[in-house]
Amino acid sequence: MYDYGYVIVVSWLALMAVWVFGSFTTKRDASSRPRIVLWLWSIFLLGLLIFVLLQNPHDDAWALERRFFNFGSVVGWVGALLTVIGIAFAIWARYCLGRNWGSGQKEDPVLVTNGPYAFVRHPIYTGAILALFGGVLTGSIVAVALFIISIFFCLHRIKKEEGAMLSLFPGRYPAYQAHARKFIPFVW
Repeated sequence: MYDYGYVIVVSWLALMAVWVFGSFTTKRDASSRPRIVLWLWSIFLLGLLIFVLLQNPHDDAWALERRFFNFGSVVGWVGALLTVIGIAFAIWARYCLGRNWGSGQKEDPVLVTNGPYAFVRHPIYTGAILALFGGVLTGSIVAVALFIISIFFCLHRIKKEEGAMLSLFPGRYPAYQAHARKFIPFVW
C-alpha cells in the first residue's frame, strides 16, 4: 500500500473510534427501544474496531490497491489530505452534536446550529463524502464503489432527516434551512 493509503486508512479508523466511543455518551432515544440495544451495538462496533486494528494491513492491501486509474503519488497525497479534512469535519460535527448524536429521535431534542452546522445542515455526510472523494483520487476500485454508493445513501438519509427535523422544529428549522446550505457549504 502506498504511504498516502495508510493516512487514509488511519483517518477512517479515527472516525470509527470516535463513533464507537461517542455512542456510549448519547442521550436516550425517545422511542421505547431499550438502552441495552444501543449498548450491545456499541460493544459490537468496539469489538469490530479492535479486530480491525489488530489486523496486518498488508494482508488486505491487495483490495485497496486494485485501481481504476493511477494519477500518481501527488494526486494520491491530495486525496489523503482531502480524506483527513473530511474526517476532521465529520468529527467536528459529531463533537458539536454532543449527546444529541444518533440515528433515532432523542429525548429533549436540540436543534444544533453552531460549528459546522452554521455552514451546512448535514456536515457529517459532507465530511464523509469529502473523505471518500479523497479515496477516489487514489484510483482504488473499493474507494470509487464506496463513494458512489455513499452518495445515494447520503441523499436518501438527508431527505429523510430533513422531514424529521421539520416535524421536530416546525418554527425554527425553516429559518435554519434558509440560512445554512444542505450539503455543500456556500453552494447547495
